Amino acid sequence: MLIVDDDQPTQQLLEAVIRRIGFTSAIASNGQMAIDLLNERDDFRCVILDLMMPAVDGISVIAHMAKTNRRTPVIVCTAAAARTFPELDPAIVRAIIRKPFDVEELSAAVAGLVDAADG
Repeated sequence: MLIVDDDQPTQQLLEAVIRRIGFTSAIASNGQMAIDLLNERDDFRCVILDLMMPAVDGISVIAHMAKTNRRTPVIVCTAAAARTFPELDPAIVRAIIRKPFDVEELSAAVAGLVDAADG
């Protein structure tokens, strides 16, 4: 799993949730780091992505994934209001979880994506 969020406490919470459901994770603290990791590795089963980050935002990460035909499923985890971001590509963005997020909702979304990919 790739966790992309610029807030360290949120990174730690997301990492703990991912670990609790049995997965390991890498962390990118901004969109450029996420793009670099996605270019270097192709083994991420899911990306948990914040939209509002300085410099390179989550929308840019999704655009990069679309441009490079990267189909790793994305769970957007954001405090941004839906009206503030454009339509998100449903081939890439499989779920949108609002911050502050419910741990069980996030766990279920991650497990559902992984189960669907494995099935």
